[in-house]
Amino acid sequence: MTAFHGFIDESIRPGRYRLTVVRVASADLAEAARSVRRSIPSGQYRLHLSSEGPARRRQILRSLVELPITELVLETPYDGRSNDQLPRDRCLSALATCLPEWGISVLVLDTRGQERDRRDRARLGTDLTAGRLEDRVTYSHRGSRDELLIALPDAIGWAIGAARPWPDLVRPLCDIRLVPEAG
Repeated sequence: MTAFHGFIDESIRPGRYRLTVVRVASADLAEAARSVRRSIPSGQYRLHLSSEGPARRRQILRSLVELPITELVLETPYDGRSNDQLPRDRCLSALATCLPEWGISVLVLDTRGQERDRRDRARLGTDLTAGRLEDRVTYSHRGSRDELLIALPDAIGWAIGAARPWPDLVRPLCDIRLVPEAG
């Protein structure tokens, strides 16, 4: 059975909180890292589409589409004014239920600071235990300086939330799921 890693980053756009998960087979990690490394501008340590021009964005997104990766985008309503932990928790809980289907055994989340990372670990720990996955899934928080592949969900999440034509370039790779607010 193929082992998969999931790299996770969030994006917030008016009315929506998105958690983007990029799934990479363990055997394809080196190829994905080489592709991301080639896309990083000289003198910089990370890739970030919001600071790129249109031609460069198109080039980067087209190179990502060529990689052997798949994306899961979990979206939930978010007013943008309140703390984003509740919509994030909804998305993390939805992710935990998707892990067996997606075959992900290693999760790497973009770090958001010590306290916020602690909240993520608590949420994931509870959800993985409830789903009897605690022995089959490991997770950690890493920054973009420490984990090159965090650039993948960052770029895909940016594109999905941006105005056209950007979502059209990556949408064929994405499984987009709406996560309802708790009723």
